[in-house]
Amino acid sequence: MFKTSKLFLVAFVIWLCAGTAVAKDLVVDRAIFEDTTNAMDLAQVQEAAFTPALKVINEGYKLSTLWIRLSVNVPVDSGPLSLRIRPTLLDSMTLYYPEVAGGDPELALDMGARSAQKDTKIELQPGLNTVFLRAKSMGVLLIKTQVLTQDTAMEQDFDEVLELGAVLSIYAVMGVLTLGLIWIRRDGLSVFIFFHLQVCVVLYFLLFGFVDYWVDADWLQGKTAARLTVILNFLSFLLCMQSVHGHFGWMRLQQWTRFAAAVFVLFIALFFVVDQHLVLKWSALFGSFMILLLMGVLFIFSLGIIKNKNIPVVGRLVLCLLFFAFFLFVCRSMLEVLGVIEGGEFLLRSPAWRGAFVPLAILGIQWQHDRSQSQKLLQQKIEKAVSEAQMKEQSKRMATQAQFLAMLMHEVKTPLSIIHFAVASMLRNRPSSSADAQRLDNIARAADDLNFIIDQCMEAEKVEQSDVPAKKAPVSLKSLISEMKQIPGYERVTMIGMDQAMVLTDFQYARIILSNLVTNALKYSLPESSVKLTVEPVQLGSTSGMNLRVSNTVGSAGRPDPLQVFTRYYRAEGAKKQMGAGLGLWLAHQLATKLGTDLRCTCDDEWVHFEFTLERP
Repeated sequence: MFKTSKLFLVAFVIWLCAGTAVAKDLVVDRAIFEDTTNAMDLAQVQEAAFTPALKVINEGYKLSTLWIRLSVNVPVDSGPLSLRIRPTLLDSMTLYYPEVAGGDPELALDMGARSAQKDTKIELQPGLNTVFLRAKSMGVLLIKTQVLTQDTAMEQDFDEVLELGAVLSIYAVMGVLTLGLIWIRRDGLSVFIFFHLQVCVVLYFLLFGFVDYWVDADWLQGKTAARLTVILNFLSFLLCMQSVHGHFGWMRLQQWTRFAAAVFVLFIALFFVVDQHLVLKWSALFGSFMILLLMGVLFIFSLGIIKNKNIPVVGRLVLCLLFFAFFLFVCRSMLEVLGVIEGGEFLLRSPAWRGAFVPLAILGIQWQHDRSQSQKLLQQKIEKAVSEAQMKEQSKRMATQAQFLAMLMHEVKTPLSIIHFAVASMLRNRPSSSADAQRLDNIARAADDLNFIIDQCMEAEKVEQSDVPAKKAPVSLKSLISEMKQIPGYERVTMIGMDQAMVLTDFQYARIILSNLVTNALKYSLPESSVKLTVEPVQLGSTSGMNLRVSNTVGSAGRPDPLQVFTRYYRAEGAKKQMGAGLGLWLAHQLATKLGTDLRCTCDDEWVHFEFTLERP
């Protein structure tokens, strides 16, 4: 960026040097007369009342005929003179000037072609001469006339070429820089900036006839291409601004700017089908108002930079001066287009000035864009580092918690095993109908319940800590169901359907799911009631499967909530009377998900059903 800035400054100094040399004009007085009838001839105009005019005449968008009277003081031995008009966009231009031998304007010369307006050779006698120009334009009547000697004309040509080189240098540096940004970032802002830069430089070439240095095309040297590029210039600026608005998050303003850009797309289409004068007039008025509004927004934005403490004082000062200069430059140009400010010298020079201020403003916007992106990136890095530190701390806490729970469960299971063995030993010498045997049996069941809860907690911890996918293999349903025989109360389970089929599943996961469902059904069904384990074939798209359903009668705990029953630690109010941790069904649901199936719960008047499906190999 620093090297680019130095190249830009060198080109800018060259441009300033080119603007210091002003060719000596032989015109000592200018006056204008507007012929609203478009029918007056030279004799009638000579009797009309002319009004004094500035060096640059700006009459705006008029369809009247404009007569310009020039008083030319020709030095002795001047030789052929050069008449030049800028910009070269007048639709018709006729020059009336006296013969060298006489004093009355008798010669009429057609200067309608752009090449003639750019430079026409005439001869006038030494002393004060009066010449008349008759001009008409479909576009704006912005006219700068000069009469120069051949030597002065050559000096002006040299200055214009030097200015052209400086403008090209500036735009070349900015174009290469913007292309690099497009390649690196691939964002819309850089694309629209590059597009606007190209339109600006093309407009500069077309307004002053520089395009014929490189391209020998009649349609480019004509006036239509230049006027169409004026509308395109408004469009490219609005597209660039809407991208800037989007970058800074001004979405509402971005929508309005896009709407204005769409209007200019319509103007470009209308340019070829309706009165071009009206299209040029309304596009200039609408574009000027829109640009003044957007400049106001940018000015407010530049005031906000002053308050930004994150930017160094020098940077804030440079940016504010840059935005303020750009604001004044654009606003003055637009006010002259609207006719609010009289004159046109600044407006005529604005395409060259644009070569300095537009790239400077773009550099400022891009610098702010880069700084904003850097701050966001730094903030993201800080947030990422904080998040990673929190995740590490959380993982450390969870690992410590898991170790503590594993140790605690191991320590609890050991005395439970001792209690279980002790109860079994004491029951050997007592009749089953005795009161002591019943109390010991209650102790054994309580120990079994505690042991079952601990096993569920350990399985839940393994599921949470492990991301290992299920290892599916062909499994016999008979071997899977036979594992349920170890569950206390299994004699209440009634088997319905086929149990000889093979399924494709993870044996351990499927065993835990089925074991939890059967245990849950035995626990919450009516005492001594039957629990049904139903196995039936189903079709799973293009494959087949086996559906396993465990059904139990509605017990004292009531019906579970199908929307909450698989939530961790959920227990219905009626179920809280019995021992449990609310982990069994949650664990079964988690494992079913790992198997690629879905655990479902449905209820009717008398039964509660839990079912899941396993595919067949």
